[in-house]
Amino acid sequence: MGQEQRETGSAAALGQSSVAGDLVDTRRFQRAGSLLREALFELDAAGRLVLATPAWERLVGAPVHAWLGRVLVELFHPEDRDQARVLLRTALSRTDVPSRLELRLSGGTQPRWVELSVTGDPEHLGGVLGTLVDVTPRRLAEEAAATRERYLGAMVEVQRQLLAPEGSGDFYNAVLEPLGRVAGASRAYVFEFHRDASGRMLQSQRAEWCAPGISRELDNPDTQAWPIDQAFTLHQLEQLHRGEAVQGSPEDFGADNAPVLLAQGIRSLLVLPLVVHGESFGFIGFDNCDDARPWSHVEVKLLSGAAGALSLALEQHTTDALRVRTETALRRTEAGFHLLIEGFPDPVVVHTTDGMLLSVNPAMANYLGYQDPAQLLGRHLLGLVRREDQEVARRHLEEAQDGALAARSHEVPLVRRDGQVVSADLVTLGVLFDGVPARVTVARDFTERKHMQAQLMLGDRLASMGMLAAGIAHELNNPLSYVLSNLEFLHRALGPMPRPLGAEELLEYQQVLDDAREGSERMRQIVRQLKVFSRVDDAHEESVDLHRVLDSVAQMAASEIRPRARLVKQYGVVPTVRANEGKLFQVFLNLVINAAHAIPEGFTDEHEIRLISRVDDDGRVVVEVRDTGRGIAPELLRRIFDPFFTTKAPGQGTGLGLSICDTIVRALGGTIAAESTQGHGATFRVTLHVAARPTLGA
Repeated sequence: MGQEQRETGSAAALGQSSVAGDLVDTRRFQRAGSLLREALFELDAAGRLVLATPAWERLVGAPVHAWLGRVLVELFHPEDRDQARVLLRTALSRTDVPSRLELRLSGGTQPRWVELSVTGDPEHLGGVLGTLVDVTPRRLAEEAAATRERYLGAMVEVQRQLLAPEGSGDFYNAVLEPLGRVAGASRAYVFEFHRDASGRMLQSQRAEWCAPGISRELDNPDTQAWPIDQAFTLHQLEQLHRGEAVQGSPEDFGADNAPVLLAQGIRSLLVLPLVVHGESFGFIGFDNCDDARPWSHVEVKLLSGAAGALSLALEQHTTDALRVRTETALRRTEAGFHLLIEGFPDPVVVHTTDGMLLSVNPAMANYLGYQDPAQLLGRHLLGLVRREDQEVARRHLEEAQDGALAARSHEVPLVRRDGQVVSADLVTLGVLFDGVPARVTVARDFTERKHMQAQLMLGDRLASMGMLAAGIAHELNNPLSYVLSNLEFLHRALGPMPRPLGAEELLEYQQVLDDAREGSERMRQIVRQLKVFSRVDDAHEESVDLHRVLDSVAQMAASEIRPRARLVKQYGVVPTVRANEGKLFQVFLNLVINAAHAIPEGFTDEHEIRLISRVDDDGRVVVEVRDTGRGIAPELLRRIFDPFFTTKAPGQGTGLGLSICDTIVRALGGTIAAESTQGHGATFRVTLHVAARPTLGA
């Protein structure tokens, strides 16, 4: 066989081997991906799908083969595609830290959210590896919690307007704006029913609120003296007479009315009946001119409560007691306020400023295991809280001053009638009740949200560990190298055969063993720090030595600090604090890493990160993390603790770090604040409570 034939045969064999290797890698990729709930995928240099695991079809709703060769960006909602392109470009230049972003999938009537994580493929130049994770349940839960809180604030504002002593009786304009805004409506309006000379029932518009850019229809002739049997179908009229809400698209309403509604740009509308003295008085309506989104069951229920309060105000206004102000009438009967909270799906209580329960809705009674809400009346709110958590609950109640907006939510364990402890998230607002300042507190079940927080905290820990992995390896490698070196020296020096050792040899070998033991101790400390940081026992609290935590953080973050700044420890004499060591480690590691990232590399002599500990005038322990970095702009400073807000470049931060720090510190009963002047560094201040001193036994 000639030389050329041998070379050709070798090349063919090599090509076959390469193809076989690619097939093996593909099968291993698919087999490994089948074990995960996330969809793993690989893209080529043009961003087209090359491989995907079986979870892809379950998440995307289309088989993998239908997507092979298609550009991944097409998977996402058109408004999110530019973000996806930026993320993929960022990933091409990074193979060390994954880039992450939450995006909406394209198609479907309801938005579906996924977390896209991508990184450059070190094995294939220009390629990208990534995962897709369905985060829709978490997003929906967060949106539902936020919606309920917004509606509660609007309901309290409506009640305040209806009870205002200085009110002119113009109830409509007083309540339409807060209700229209919270409902996300384009218009909010009130129609009243009246009869013509022949006795036919008509409807006429009396008041209106419009969002910016939406045309006003109050003076439109089509909104005045319109027969109600033309405006609504027979079935819809029956619903209104029964006191039920009606909603749908313009085509769902009366055939003669539909063109009028479409001409006003309406895509969906909600109508809630107003009933005065048992008779249909009219309705309050909401238009949506942006899309055909229906109002949810919870939204309809809450808005119906507001419509009921308005009906009651109108009823009182039209009785013989017209001279009595609406506020007095509503306070005397308490019906208006009860109408707002009785139908609220979350547990609600009304209490005096010092905590005595005045009103309890059925949801709260059921949540705490009571048959009748009256069983809770007259009790103190703090009596429903565990003794060790009463101080946290008291501080929360003090945040809601008379007439103030909602206090920041706090997690407070409540005790059920059977002794079981449930974790609740409390939100408190100041109101007037029976003419005196009072407060309304909503308790939302915290179980699901607490689980999500734990997952976010764990994800933040894993992200920090990934960022510091190289530095930790270096910190372990240094002592490990000289431990092994010393042991190797002893092994060679002692030799295979035992022999008597002189005094000088014994002294030298003792020093070698001491050095090896010191290196082993350093490695043991690093492993202990990793164990503390990775611990997920979020419920365990104990007396924690802050300086030990700060020292561990400094050692763990040394690789991030060393190229940028000097680390200065300015410790005062401070007592131990009541906390979870792993959580505090996470808080201060986040703050120190953020401080390091605010300083450019290569100017170590010009910058410093300073850790300061002291006791303030109130006896609380304060820790400050100061840096001499670029600082934070004033317009950004007030948002830094908001979830998912970040000033870092795409792919370099999720915006969860400081939000998680705030959640952890507040759960411990402490506070966290930031001060900064742009160009002159920043200071983050954490305040914690001292651990209770143990009592002496008898």
